[in-house]
Formats: sequence, structure tokens, C-alpha cells
Amino acid sequence: MIRTVLIFLLIAAMPAWSDDSIDTKALATLPHATIHAPNFVASGQPKAEDIATIAAAGIRDVIDLTEDSETPGFDEASAVKAAGMRYHNLPIHGAKDLTADNIRRFDRLIAEAGASPTLVHCASGNRVGALIALRAATLQGKPVDAALQEGRDWGLKSLEPAVRERLATVTHNTKMGTVPAASSLQFPRIQSAGGVYAMPRGVDMPATDQVHRLLIDAHESDTTETGTNRSLETAARAVNLYALAKVPPANVKIVVLLHGKATPLSLSDSSYRGHFSRSNPDAALIAKLHGAGVEFFVCGQALTHQGYAITDVRNEVRVTLSAITKLVELQAAGYGVIP
Repeated sequence: MIRTVLIFLLIAAMPAWSDDSIDTKALATLPHATIHAPNFVASGQPKAEDIATIAAAGIRDVIDLTEDSETPGFDEASAVKAAGMRYHNLPIHGAKDLTADNIRRFDRLIAEAGASPTLVHCASGNRVGALIALRAATLQGKPVDAALQEGRDWGLKSLEPAVRERLATVTHNTKMGTVPAASSLQFPRIQSAGGVYAMPRGVDMPATDQVHRLLIDAHESDTTETGTNRSLETAARAVNLYALAKVPPANVKIVVLLHGKATPLSLSDSSYRGHFSRSNPDAALIAKLHGAGVEFFVCGQALTHQGYAITDVRNEVRVTLSAITKLVELQAAGYGVIP
């Protein structure tokens, strides 16, 4: 009770946000809630009954740093979307996930939120504060002590030793010139994956007046350290590479062929949830790649053999007779295979 009263008083003392419809006082019931002008709220895990209150308070985006397994009885993504808000998930299990890639992904989520009233949460605020501190130091160039204090303000607690260790390593390696600065990665078309580095003038680049055909043979379930399927990461990197080289989108033809262990990636959100009791972790990236012109096919033989129906397939993916026949067809059409 005392904690709730203190948070209420803190919120009452904060400057109002630019959107008069936002009710900051209503958010005082969230666990470990902290307000960060102009438009961010950090907290611990909201409950199912909190979602309507969050939406009514004016929040428009929710950035969730937890894994689905942490709330087995609560489908937060569906609840947030049903309440009219946008949902973004960047699963951070603990210290091992405080990677440079995840820091950049978190930074992009914050940037994409822009001026939208946004709730950022994990289970307690600890992971939120860790990423805030790492972002402040590695991407925004703030002094370590100032970055750590900013992290504490957002909820950093038990992960502080891991954050300190990470910052010490990054600072040392950057000074020694053994790693590029974290901010040097660019994401010219796909903002959530497939970061690329700009090259100096004179480096050989893809021809802008030539049609480039790539076939990504996606048959494994291996993921990156951030949980993205590696073949989809490759597809995103290919899109970003050609964008960096200023090749017109019409001259870039990329096909992702799903089969083998990658077959479940083709499932719609409802079908995936029905089979695996969680949302398709790559759904957002598949949608972004499709929007960038990438074509998706799934092997009909693998689909049927693994017990899925053609009606289970998401809208961005087309079913083909088999991976074997599609591989031969596309290679005959001039597509280079990327395993």
C-alpha cells in the first residue's frame, strides 16, 4: 500500500505528457512503475486485468522483454492487440541476452515508438533498466556512471554487475580497436534484423542495373542469439545489403523456401499458437520481409508430413508441391542458392 501511494505521488509530481488523454495516475497500480518523460513508462509484468487500464490510460505501444514461458496462462500479445495497442516482444532471459544485437534492437524499438505513449516492461523492471543503461553508454555515448544511474531509474537492480561487466568489455575493446562501434550497424530497409556495415568508397558493390536473384534454402530451426531464425536473418541481411548498395528494389528478387525443421515458420499465428501454445516468434519479421518484396514458399510435402494443413499457412507464404521441385525450378531460372 505504501509503495502504491509513493508511486502515485511521484506520478502526480511529473510533468504532463503532450497528449492530454493520457492518465498517468491510472498507471500507478502497475508493479514497480516509473515514469520517464516525455512518453515512456517502465514497469514489471502487468496482469491480464491491467491491460484494459493501460489502454484506457492512453498507452499505444507495449514493449515486452519477457519470454512467453514466464506467463504460461496469459497471452499478452493477443490481449494487448485486442485492446487496440501495438505489441512488440524482445525476449531477454537474463545476463546472457544483454548482447550488442539486443541493445540495438531495443534502441530501434524505442526509436520506432517515437512520441507514442509507450509501456516498457519485464517481470520487475530489472531487464528494462539493464538495456536502458547499456543503450545509454554504448549507443548514446553517455559516461558509464550516468548510464548506470539512468538504468537504476528505470528499474536496474540485480543485473547491474552484468551490465558493468558488459560495459567494461565494450569500452576496452573499442579503445583497442578490436571491435567496431555498436552504432556502426545499419538497417536501411528491414529495421528489426539483418544489420549491415557501410563500406568505404572503392569497395566492389552489386551492380544497380542488374537483376539479382537469391534463393534462401531455409530447412533448419537454428536461431540467432536473439531468437530469430537464421535463414530469416540472412534474408533480412540480403535485403539490407542491396538497399545499402542502392540497388532498386525491382532488381532484387529474393525467395525463402521453407521446409524441413523450418516448416513451422509458415504457420499462421493462430495455427502456430494451437500447435506450440505460443505466438510465432518470427511472424513480425516474415511480414516485414514480405512487405520488402521477399517471396515465401513452403514445401507441401513437409507441411503434410508434419501434420499441418494447407489452411494453416500464413497469408505471406505460398504452398509449393515440394522443396525439391522448387529448388530445381528456381535454380534453372537463375537464382543463386544461399544455404
